[in-house]
Amino acid sequence: MRLPALRLPAFRLPFDWFEGFGSRRMLLYGLYTFVLFLVFLVVNFPHHVIVQRVLKSVDLQGQGMRLDVGDTRFAWWRGYELQRVRLSPVNPDLPAFLEMGSLFVRPGLDGLLRGQVNSAHLLGLMYGGAVNANLSADNGVQRANVNFDGLELERYPLLASLIQEGTISGLLSGAITIENRSGDAGDTHAAGELALDKAALNNVKVGIFPLPALRFDKAGMKFSAQGGRMDVQEFEANGPDMRLSLSGQIALREPVYDSVLNLKLTALPTATSAEDVKNLLALLPPPAKGAKPDTPHVISGTLARPRVR
Repeated sequence: MRLPALRLPAFRLPFDWFEGFGSRRMLLYGLYTFVLFLVFLVVNFPHHVIVQRVLKSVDLQGQGMRLDVGDTRFAWWRGYELQRVRLSPVNPDLPAFLEMGSLFVRPGLDGLLRGQVNSAHLLGLMYGGAVNANLSADNGVQRANVNFDGLELERYPLLASLIQEGTISGLLSGAITIENRSGDAGDTHAAGELALDKAALNNVKVGIFPLPALRFDKAGMKFSAQGGRMDVQEFEANGPDMRLSLSGQIALREPVYDSVLNLKLTALPTATSAEDVKNLLALLPPPAKGAKPDTPHVISGTLARPRVR
Protein backbone atom coordinates (compact mmCIF):
# COMPACT_ATOMS: atom_id res chain seq x y z
CA MET A 1 0.00 0.00 0.00
CA ARG A 2 1.43 3.38 -1.04
CA LEU A 3 0.55 6.57 0.67
CA PRO A 4 -0.54 9.35 -1.62
CA ALA A 5 2.12 11.95 -2.31
CA LEU A 6 1.72 15.19 -0.34
CA ARG A 7 2.87 18.37 -1.98
CA LEU A 8 3.33 21.51 0.12
CA PRO A 9 3.40 25.00 -1.37
CA ALA A 10 6.91 26.37 -1.63
CA PHE A 11 7.74 29.07 0.95
CA ARG A 12 9.72 32.04 -0.26
CA LEU A 13 11.10 34.85 1.86
CA PRO A 14 10.07 38.24 0.54
CA PHE A 15 13.35 39.94 -0.28
CA ASP A 16 11.70 42.86 -2.02
CA TRP A 17 12.19 45.04 1.04
CA PHE A 18 15.94 44.87 0.41
CA GLU A 19 15.40 47.09 -2.59
CA GLY A 20 16.28 50.61 -1.61
CA PHE A 21 17.79 49.34 1.66
CA GLY A 22 20.29 52.16 1.67
CA SER A 23 17.57 54.79 1.94
CA ARG A 24 15.72 52.81 4.61
CA ARG A 25 18.93 52.44 6.58
CA MET A 26 19.44 56.18 6.49
CA LEU A 27 15.86 56.67 7.68
CA LEU A 28 16.38 54.29 10.60
CA TYR A 29 19.63 56.01 11.56
CA GLY A 30 17.87 59.37 11.42
CA LEU A 31 15.00 58.12 13.58
CA TYR A 32 17.43 56.56 16.07
CA THR A 33 19.39 59.81 16.29
CA PHE A 34 16.20 61.83 16.80
CA VAL A 35 15.03 59.56 19.65
CA LEU A 36 18.43 59.81 21.35
CA PHE A 37 18.31 63.59 20.97
CA LEU A 38 14.89 63.73 22.66
CA VAL A 39 16.06 61.49 25.51
CA PHE A 40 19.18 63.58 26.16
CA LEU A 41 17.13 66.78 25.86
CA VAL A 42 14.64 65.57 28.49
CA VAL A 43 17.34 64.29 30.84
CA ASN A 44 19.58 67.36 30.62
CA PHE A 45 16.85 69.99 30.38
CA PRO A 46 17.16 72.65 33.14
CA HIS A 47 14.01 71.50 34.93
CA HIS A 48 15.00 73.10 38.23
CA VAL A 49 15.34 76.54 36.60
CA ILE A 50 11.83 76.25 35.15
CA VAL A 51 10.39 75.17 38.51
CA GLN A 52 12.11 78.07 40.30
CA ARG A 53 10.60 80.53 37.82
CA VAL A 54 7.15 79.08 38.42
CA LEU A 55 7.61 79.30 42.20
CA LYS A 56 8.61 82.96 41.91
CA SER A 57 5.38 83.67 40.04
CA VAL A 58 3.30 82.17 42.89
CA ASP A 59 2.70 84.77 45.57
CA LEU A 60 2.76 83.04 48.96
CA GLN A 61 4.41 85.91 50.81
CA GLY A 62 1.04 87.65 51.18
CA GLN A 63 -0.24 84.56 53.00
CA GLY A 64 2.75 84.49 55.34
CA MET A 65 4.33 81.42 53.69
CA ARG A 66 7.25 80.52 51.48
CA LEU A 67 7.87 77.42 49.38
CA ASP A 68 11.43 76.14 48.88
CA VAL A 69 12.54 73.31 46.58
CA GLY A 70 16.04 71.85 46.86
CA ASP A 71 16.30 70.21 43.42
CA THR A 72 14.19 68.98 40.50
CA ARG A 73 14.45 66.02 38.17
CA PHE A 74 12.32 64.51 35.42
CA ALA A 75 10.69 61.34 36.80
CA TRP A 76 9.21 60.02 33.51
CA TRP A 77 5.74 58.54 34.15
CA ARG A 78 5.58 60.30 37.55
CA GLY A 79 6.18 63.73 36.02
CA TYR A 80 8.54 66.01 37.93
CA GLU A 81 10.17 65.03 41.21
CA LEU A 82 10.67 68.04 43.48
CA GLN A 83 13.24 67.11 46.12
CA ARG A 84 13.58 68.54 49.64
CA VAL A 85 10.33 70.50 49.53
CA ARG A 86 9.64 72.82 52.46
CA LEU A 87 6.54 74.95 53.06
CA SER A 88 7.30 77.25 55.97
CA PRO A 89 6.23 80.55 57.55
CA VAL A 90 7.98 83.72 56.43
CA ASN A 91 9.29 84.03 59.99
CA PRO A 92 12.39 81.76 60.02
CA ASP A 93 12.07 81.20 63.79
CA LEU A 94 8.84 79.21 63.34
CA PRO A 95 8.80 75.52 62.36
CA ALA A 96 7.80 74.43 58.86
CA PHE A 97 4.19 73.66 57.98
CA LEU A 98 5.26 70.76 55.74
CA GLU A 99 8.51 69.06 54.75
CA MET A 100 8.81 66.39 52.06
CA GLY A 101 11.76 64.38 50.88
CA SER A 102 10.14 64.00 47.43
CA LEU A 103 7.06 65.49 45.81
CA PHE A 104 6.04 64.03 42.43
CA VAL A 105 3.96 66.35 40.25
CA ARG A 106 2.23 65.08 37.10
CA PRO A 107 -0.05 67.36 35.04
CA GLY A 108 -3.39 66.00 33.85
CA LEU A 109 -3.26 64.60 30.31
CA ASP A 110 -6.74 65.84 29.42
CA GLY A 111 -5.64 69.44 29.85
CA LEU A 112 -2.29 68.94 28.11
CA LEU A 113 -4.03 67.63 25.01
CA ARG A 114 -5.82 71.00 24.81
CA GLY A 115 -2.65 72.97 25.56
CA GLN A 116 -3.69 73.75 29.14
CA VAL A 117 -2.59 72.69 32.60
CA ASN A 118 -5.86 72.69 34.54
CA SER A 119 -5.29 69.59 36.66
CA ALA A 120 -2.43 67.79 38.36
CA HIS A 121 -1.72 64.73 40.46
CA LEU A 122 0.67 65.00 43.41
CA LEU A 123 2.39 62.26 45.40
CA GLY A 124 4.37 63.38 48.44
CA LEU A 125 6.62 61.20 50.59
CA MET A 126 6.75 62.70 54.07
CA TYR A 127 6.98 61.77 57.76
CA GLY A 128 7.20 58.06 57.03
CA GLY A 129 3.96 58.02 55.01
CA ALA A 130 2.51 59.23 51.73
CA VAL A 131 0.10 61.93 50.57
CA ASN A 132 -1.88 61.70 47.32
CA ALA A 133 -3.62 64.80 45.96
CA ASN A 134 -5.63 65.63 42.85
CA LEU A 135 -5.84 69.33 41.98
CA SER A 136 -8.16 70.81 39.35
CA ALA A 137 -9.35 74.21 38.15
CA ASP A 138 -12.36 74.43 35.86
CA ASN A 139 -14.77 77.31 35.18
CA GLY A 140 -13.33 79.34 38.04
CA VAL A 141 -13.75 76.52 40.58
CA GLN A 142 -10.59 75.22 42.22
CA ARG A 143 -10.71 71.82 43.93
CA ALA A 144 -8.26 69.63 45.80
CA ASN A 145 -8.82 66.08 47.03
CA VAL A 146 -6.10 65.00 49.44
CA ASN A 147 -5.62 61.53 50.88
CA PHE A 148 -2.84 60.62 53.29
CA ASP A 149 -1.79 57.41 54.95
CA GLY A 150 0.63 56.41 57.69
CA LEU A 151 2.02 59.83 58.64
CA GLU A 152 4.08 59.61 61.84
CA LEU A 153 3.07 62.42 64.22
CA GLU A 154 6.33 62.18 66.16
CA ARG A 155 8.19 63.43 63.06
CA TYR A 156 5.95 66.49 62.52
CA PRO A 157 7.85 69.57 63.84
CA LEU A 158 4.84 71.89 64.07
CA LEU A 159 3.07 69.54 66.49
CA ALA A 160 6.22 69.12 68.57
CA SER A 161 6.48 72.92 68.91
CA LEU A 162 3.10 73.06 70.69
CA ILE A 163 4.45 71.20 73.74
CA GLN A 164 7.36 72.08 76.00
CA GLU A 165 8.62 68.54 76.58
CA GLY A 166 7.95 64.94 75.59
CA THR A 167 6.63 63.40 72.39
CA ILE A 168 3.27 62.79 70.72
CA SER A 169 3.23 59.72 68.49
CA GLY A 170 0.73 57.89 66.32
CA LEU A 171 -0.10 57.06 62.69
CA LEU A 172 -2.37 59.58 60.96
CA SER A 173 -4.55 58.78 57.95
CA GLY A 174 -7.52 60.49 56.38
CA ALA A 175 -9.01 62.50 53.52
CA ILE A 176 -9.60 66.23 53.02
CA THR A 177 -11.55 68.06 50.30
CA ILE A 178 -10.85 71.74 49.59
CA GLU A 179 -12.89 73.97 47.25
CA ASN A 180 -12.81 77.62 46.24
CA ARG A 181 -15.24 79.26 43.79
CA SER A 182 -14.29 82.94 43.95
CA GLY A 183 -10.50 83.05 44.06
CA ASP A 184 -10.62 84.73 47.49
CA ALA A 185 -8.72 82.76 50.12
CA GLY A 186 -11.35 83.67 52.71
CA ASP A 187 -13.99 81.88 50.64
CA THR A 188 -12.18 78.55 50.72
CA HIS A 189 -14.21 75.66 52.14
CA ALA A 190 -12.61 72.50 53.50
CA ALA A 191 -13.97 69.33 55.04
CA GLY A 192 -12.33 66.11 56.10
CA GLU A 193 -12.12 63.00 58.23
CA LEU A 194 -9.03 61.93 60.15
CA ALA A 195 -8.12 58.64 61.81
CA LEU A 196 -5.31 58.15 64.31
CA ASP A 197 -3.97 54.74 65.27
CA LYS A 198 -1.73 53.86 68.23
CA ALA A 199 -1.60 57.40 69.57
CA ALA A 200 0.52 57.99 72.66
CA LEU A 201 1.65 60.91 74.85
CA ASN A 202 5.00 60.29 76.49
CA ASN A 203 6.39 62.68 79.17
CA VAL A 204 4.42 65.54 77.63
CA LYS A 205 4.37 68.92 79.37
CA VAL A 206 1.86 71.61 78.34
CA GLY A 207 2.85 74.92 79.88
CA ILE A 208 3.99 74.02 83.38
CA PHE A 209 1.71 70.97 83.68
CA PRO A 210 3.19 67.51 83.06
CA LEU A 211 0.77 64.93 81.66
CA PRO A 212 0.81 61.24 82.58
CA ALA A 213 1.61 58.69 79.91
CA LEU A 214 -1.50 58.16 77.79
CA ARG A 215 -2.26 55.72 75.01
CA PHE A 216 -5.24 55.63 72.65
CA ASP A 217 -5.89 52.64 70.45
CA LYS A 218 -8.17 54.55 68.09
CA ALA A 219 -9.10 58.19 67.53
CA GLY A 220 -11.18 59.83 64.82
CA MET A 221 -12.28 63.33 63.88
CA LYS A 222 -14.67 65.02 61.43
CA PHE A 223 -14.25 68.71 60.71
CA SER A 224 -15.00 71.55 58.29
CA ALA A 225 -13.43 74.97 57.84
CA GLN A 226 -14.37 78.21 56.10
CA GLY A 227 -13.72 81.92 56.52
CA GLY A 228 -10.99 81.47 59.12
CA ARG A 229 -13.12 79.22 61.34
CA MET A 230 -12.73 75.51 61.90
CA ASP A 231 -15.70 73.47 63.15
CA VAL A 232 -14.82 70.28 65.00
CA GLN A 233 -17.99 68.30 64.41
CA GLU A 234 -16.81 65.17 66.16
CA PHE A 235 -13.69 63.93 67.89
CA GLU A 236 -13.56 60.60 69.73
CA ALA A 237 -10.54 58.92 71.30
CA ASN A 238 -10.62 55.68 73.27
CA GLY A 239 -7.80 54.05 75.19
CA PRO A 240 -7.17 51.82 78.20
CA ASP A 241 -6.93 54.80 80.58
CA MET A 242 -9.29 57.45 79.23
CA ARG A 243 -12.18 58.22 76.89
CA LEU A 244 -12.25 61.64 75.23
CA SER A 245 -14.81 63.47 73.11
CA LEU A 246 -14.52 66.99 71.73
CA SER A 247 -16.58 69.37 69.61
CA GLY A 248 -16.81 73.10 68.94
CA GLN A 249 -15.05 75.84 66.97
CA ILE A 250 -11.53 77.19 66.52
CA ALA A 251 -11.02 80.71 65.16
CA LEU A 252 -7.83 80.39 63.13
CA ARG A 253 -5.19 83.07 63.57
CA GLU A 254 -1.65 83.74 62.36
CA PRO A 255 0.52 82.43 63.88
CA VAL A 256 -1.41 79.24 64.56
CA TYR A 257 -0.60 79.35 68.31
CA ASP A 258 -2.87 82.42 68.64
CA SER A 259 -5.94 80.57 67.32
CA VAL A 260 -8.92 81.11 69.66
CA LEU A 261 -10.64 78.05 71.17
CA ASN A 262 -14.32 77.49 71.88
CA LEU A 263 -14.57 73.77 72.51
CA LYS A 264 -16.53 71.33 74.64
CA LEU A 265 -14.51 68.50 76.18
CA THR A 266 -15.65 65.32 77.88
CA ALA A 267 -12.90 63.30 79.56
CA LEU A 268 -13.80 60.18 81.52
CA PRO A 269 -11.66 57.50 83.18
CA THR A 270 -12.02 53.81 82.42
CA ALA A 271 -12.14 50.82 84.73
CA THR A 272 -8.41 50.28 84.16
CA SER A 273 -7.26 53.90 84.53
CA ALA A 274 -3.91 54.39 86.24
CA GLU A 275 -3.80 56.46 89.42
CA ASP A 276 -1.94 59.37 87.81
CA VAL A 277 -4.61 59.55 85.08
CA LYS A 278 -7.35 59.74 87.73
CA ASN A 279 -5.40 62.49 89.50
CA LEU A 280 -5.16 64.42 86.21
CA LEU A 281 -8.91 64.18 85.60
CA ALA A 282 -9.52 65.32 89.18
CA LEU A 283 -7.86 68.65 88.28
CA LEU A 284 -10.69 69.47 85.89
CA PRO A 285 -13.41 71.72 87.34
CA PRO A 286 -16.14 69.56 88.91
CA PRO A 287 -19.58 69.57 87.25
CA ALA A 288 -22.23 71.87 88.64
CA LYS A 289 -24.39 70.56 91.45
CA GLY A 290 -26.90 68.09 90.07
CA ALA A 291 -25.15 67.83 86.69
CA LYS A 292 -24.22 64.46 85.21
CA PRO A 293 -20.58 63.24 85.52
CA ASP A 294 -20.21 63.32 81.74
CA THR A 295 -21.19 67.01 81.46
CA PRO A 296 -18.64 68.55 79.06
CA HIS A 297 -16.10 71.17 80.09
CA VAL A 298 -15.62 74.35 78.06
CA ILE A 299 -12.14 75.06 76.65
CA SER A 300 -11.41 78.69 75.81
CA GLY A 301 -8.29 80.83 75.42
CA THR A 302 -5.77 80.19 72.66
CA LEU A 303 -4.06 77.12 71.33
CA ALA A 304 -0.88 78.12 73.15
CA ARG A 305 -2.71 78.99 76.42
CA PRO A 306 -5.96 77.04 76.74
CA ARG A 307 -8.31 77.53 79.71
CA VAL A 308 -10.77 74.93 81.02
CA ARG A 309 -13.92 75.70 82.93
